[in-house]
Amino acid sequence: MITWKLIFIIAFIRFTTCQNGLGYKTPPMGWNPYNAFNSSFNDTLIRQHVDIIVNQGYLAAGYRYINLDDGWQASERTKDNRLSFNSSKFPFGIKDLADYVHRNGLLFGIYSDAGIQTCGGLPGSLDYEDIDVQTFVDWDIDYLKYDNCNEQRRPEQERYKKMGDALNSATAGKNKTIYYNICEWGTSNPWLWGPGVGHSWRTTPDIIAFWPSIISIIDSQVRLTEYGGPERGWNDPDMLVLGFERIPYDEQVTHYAFWAALKAPLILGCDLRKVDDKIKALILNDDIISVNQDPLGLSICQVYYKTDNDISFDIWTGPLDDGYVAILFNRGIESKSITLDFKNHCRLDGTIEVYDLVNQLSNGNYANNYTAVDIPKHGVEFIKLIGGNNFDDDRPCLNYS
Repeated sequence: MITWKLIFIIAFIRFTTCQNGLGYKTPPMGWNPYNAFNSSFNDTLIRQHVDIIVNQGYLAAGYRYINLDDGWQASERTKDNRLSFNSSKFPFGIKDLADYVHRNGLLFGIYSDAGIQTCGGLPGSLDYEDIDVQTFVDWDIDYLKYDNCNEQRRPEQERYKKMGDALNSATAGKNKTIYYNICEWGTSNPWLWGPGVGHSWRTTPDIIAFWPSIISIIDSQVRLTEYGGPERGWNDPDMLVLGFERIPYDEQVTHYAFWAALKAPLILGCDLRKVDDKIKALILNDDIISVNQDPLGLSICQVYYKTDNDISFDIWTGPLDDGYVAILFNRGIESKSITLDFKNHCRLDGTIEVYDLVNQLSNGNYANNYTAVDIPKHGVEFIKLIGGNNFDDDRPCLNYS
């Protein structure tokens, strides 16, 4: 199904970009407290979530990173200009917490900002890159989310490259890489310069846990799907908002399906102590996760779009290492049946098994096309296509250039 031409392209990308040592083969998966708690998190809360992730199946599913966000820091640097932690929130220190995370088989991330202050008004890392990275190395940090507030009108690329260089220098010759998330909100097209500087780059402003934010972010990715990939880096449309009760279940499925198939980092942001069984089963769905972690590492792209009065839907498809994936997306407010044409939307022919990734069951074998019936409003049919023959190297992505 995957042609030799496509295999060559991916192999070339892997060879040329892994020379800088920055590549990660699949997007990261983990948890960050910001969406649920903003800066109101502490040592106890983080350790509770470590225990949940280890003991309730999240680690086994692939969620490995525990990342702090803005709010862990003390209000001022130390006398020797080092970042320090808020001792009332983290009485045992950040290194002790990192050790606890590591003892439990997880990886530990931290937050800073490419400005003089963070978005919450705490000390930033601008012009302190080398000393702050040494602190992160001393604390055994595995991941850095680097925000973009209070930047003094200095160019994004300059500021983010300076931190990237500091990270590379501090870890050179060591059996360690710190994953570097360029959280620059997409303001200077980081998908163009991010490869070779960081491992992923934010493509959007902050996500908000309601439908207009989710759909706006999905729409913003249409022109960016070609820029992420294995050993190059990942488009980051921000963290997941799964597990928030105000978002209907069907919209949460749509959100998760798109983030998975876009090959976005899957960073949970909800209070895992309060997630209900239905949402937990969705989060831990190994078929959805396998799409995100597919070794081919190619994003889906939009291949069909229609909007006509109350009817609005689109189709996104993309290759997998062992098949093809499709999202049939009903944007409208009434249920809608959508037909996937194997030839025009996937460049496939022959008999194809259609596998429902959300419900984890086969829908049977089909030739020529498949129709998903009564997709709910704002919902998707998220399917994997197994078998068939790829008859054209060129993907049928819509061209918006």
